[in-house]
Amino acid sequence: MIKIFFLSAFLFIAFLSPAFAGRNDTDIEELKRVQDTNSKILADTVQNMNAIRQELQSLRGEIEETKHFFEQSSQDNQKVLKDYDLRLTGIEEKMSLYEGPLSEIGKGGKGTKGGADLAGDEGSLYRKAIGELNSQNYKGSIPLLDQFLKTYPKSQMADNAQYWKGEAYYGLKQYPEAVLEFQKVIKKYPKSDKVPAAVLKQGYCFYEMKEYPDAKAFLQKVLSQYPKSPEAPKAKDKMQQIDQTAVRKPAAAPTTPPPSAAPVARPRTPSADEDPTDLAIEKQGRRRPH
Repeated sequence: MIKIFFLSAFLFIAFLSPAFAGRNDTDIEELKRVQDTNSKILADTVQNMNAIRQELQSLRGEIEETKHFFEQSSQDNQKVLKDYDLRLTGIEEKMSLYEGPLSEIGKGGKGTKGGADLAGDEGSLYRKAIGELNSQNYKGSIPLLDQFLKTYPKSQMADNAQYWKGEAYYGLKQYPEAVLEFQKVIKKYPKSDKVPAAVLKQGYCFYEMKEYPDAKAFLQKVLSQYPKSPEAPKAKDKMQQIDQTAVRKPAAAPTTPPPSAAPVARPRTPSADEDPTDLAIEKQGRRRPH
């Protein structure tokens, strides 16, 4: 993985010469500054990923050391195994938060969609926003992404910018806002390669909000509509994680409201021809502060 990151950085640098040969000194200086910033971000992120990788290796070591205890069929051992699975899933998700924005740095070149082949102010603004994401300055990246989308609405990277805005809210744990920003990717850019990832992260958002039926609706949508996408295995794993959580958590006893209490509004049940994810989006729209 580290080799891939350094190779991406090398390719990014290699593409600078032919791509920007005709630019003036100001453009070249700007590109050098962006390159230096991205190099620092890359080094810092690789260091963070090494720490996560060590954590992952340590956990796998624990599993190997105690593997023979889990060969029994007792319920207690099964619960311990599930706990290990949850911990592994959490580490893998942390890795994905680093990998996603980093992939934007190394993209570029003829015929390749990526931030590196954007020219002038457009490219500078996009790379600056991605740099803030790589630095985990999620709050600082949002106005930059907004500025990019407003200034360059027809950019080849507009769908990516919209997706990363959703990721920024996800990183801030503002899940209702993230759900709605990911929905803009799906509605505005239905042919984008970011759509499966946007649907997946909507499922993740509902999972973090502990709204498991809604989470499973989005995850199932990934499996049914994008079964061969890289997001499909992640959706399947998260659905299994939800099922494990439901098994471990006892169902709450039904409560009867006192006679004087006002009637409680029940959520609307989707009809047979209605997508349950649409109702979930509608609910988040009502929650979002205006």
